[in-house]
Amino acid sequence: MKFLYPLICILFLTISCKEAIKNERKFVAEQTFEEIQFVEPKVSNSLVVNSKEDLLGYWVGDFNANLSDEEMDTIYGNEKYSNLITRKITFSIDEIKGDSIIGHSISAGNISPFKGVLFENTSGFTMQVDEFKKAKTDGNFSIQIKKTDSVMKGNWEAYKQSELMIYKRNFDLKKKLFVYDKAQNLDMTFFDTDKSKEHVYATDTIDAKIEEYIDSEYYATTEKLFEKNASNEELTSDFVSNLSKADIFILRNSIFARHGFAFRDKQLRMYFEQFEWYMPVFGDVKGELTEIEKKNIDLLLRYEQNAEEYYDTFGR
Repeated sequence: MKFLYPLICILFLTISCKEAIKNERKFVAEQTFEEIQFVEPKVSNSLVVNSKEDLLGYWVGDFNANLSDEEMDTIYGNEKYSNLITRKITFSIDEIKGDSIIGHSISAGNISPFKGVLFENTSGFTMQVDEFKKAKTDGNFSIQIKKTDSVMKGNWEAYKQSELMIYKRNFDLKKKLFVYDKAQNLDMTFFDTDKSKEHVYATDTIDAKIEEYIDSEYYATTEKLFEKNASNEELTSDFVSNLSKADIFILRNSIFARHGFAFRDKQLRMYFEQFEWYMPVFGDVKGELTEIEKKNIDLLLRYEQNAEEYYDTFGR
């Protein structure tokens, strides 16, 4: 198995908004979730850009740090920030009105509305886009897309650069259509880098003194995580009762991930962003859950609180 970790409601006339998941025990996807709303895009099904209308929809890919070598060295040496170097972003163009575009971006669970200006020439399109919540995680985008292409290239700079470790990013995003697929499986182990305990893995006697060698174990899933798909089959009490707490936690959240839920929790986001099929696009998916998924969420929640925690050691 793999162990490495390589995404306000604006109301425009009659366009409907998706409400954020409420903190209801029955459907909770995370322990906390800021109430965020956003407009669903008027998606164009074309994955190749030939006209302005083809720009509508979701553009997804890596949002990479774009800093000097000296700045990057500082971040690499600090585990607190190393997970920020590359993250996934969904850039959603929701509406085009003349030379104006309206949409929202989703990165690290932050959902930010934006507006911008669109320029067209014979070879393609350029855009200047501003996120307008003006939070410290907001900034402006400079974007280029060639005609007959399906890749959006560009750069992002934060408004409040002094408040962020990574204040410049670049990206190559691909146009993608969101399709719910209950058959998407998990094939990577989850471990929580913020939750660990130390253990003595060896001792030695040096100058008549016993020296202990300490290692860290991380809150983690077991191999049983890969035995079932919580969107595809109804789970049983016998199966769930033998899962670790992390197994249950990830199985439950895998249901929401398949529906495109935008996780704000860092550990969940880091885990699911490893999967090519995961697209963070929605703040509310409870209305999309199947009957099997609802039953499985109820069952998993009943066992999660009292499940045994499991810790494992990973090469770091």
